[in-house]
Amino acid sequence: MTPPPLSLLLNELFNIAHAKYRIENQFWMNLSVRLSCRFDLVTALSNIKQIGDLDILLRCLEDESTVNTNTPKIDFSLSYQMIFSETWVISCYEILRTFIQRDKEALKSGQLPSGICELEEFKSAFNDFELLRIPIAKSEIAKDKTLEQPLPMRRVGDDETKPLEAYDRNDPNRFHIMPRSVSARGSAMWLALDVRSLQERWVERRDLSDRLLALVKLVEDDSELKTEQKSFHATADSDSPTNEE
Repeated sequence: MTPPPLSLLLNELFNIAHAKYRIENQFWMNLSVRLSCRFDLVTALSNIKQIGDLDILLRCLEDESTVNTNTPKIDFSLSYQMIFSETWVISCYEILRTFIQRDKEALKSGQLPSGICELEEFKSAFNDFELLRIPIAKSEIAKDKTLEQPLPMRRVGDDETKPLEAYDRNDPNRFHIMPRSVSARGSAMWLALDVRSLQERWVERRDLSDRLLALVKLVEDDSELKTEQKSFHATADSDSPTNEE
């Protein structure tokens, strides 16, 4: 029997996810529209929509992972879920970093910044994505340039009888393997190390997604944005010196 084309199966997977998580899918749609307008970045519309598609697929996988924990046969679905989860983290980081960069460039050119990047909710989420992205993509500690001296570390699972190892940011052979696990609700999570505070904490993928979706309520719609832009330009024009001045 010839198996069905993978493309058809893949389409069906996303169709099932969209049907199961209709509300979240609509939130991602709203977020993509509002942020793309807010930053005047058309490509963000499709980028955020793609992130949303992967998120709701992952939510379905996470739901099932809490159900199939006693499956006797070999199951690689969790490994595939982790691959998708890490891809999702890196994609989210890149679009958020792009938003921050555009706000900085807007300020330099005297234009109105989005105001989104200054929200505590945005900065908190971006900080967590930043702590995860470098270890996932480069096997290094995020912000390791702030380390003034080698950082003593112990491998996960080692007890105090095992010798400490040093992470030296100046060592070209340095590496950091960030511990990862699965939360109680089946979502990937990572033990992030913040060298600025020298503290570790678990960061869950699904929690990051929920925090991004919560931005929908904080981001004005297109009509409010246009009103704000007109007010900004009117203020800027009134503050500009005239020929008489």
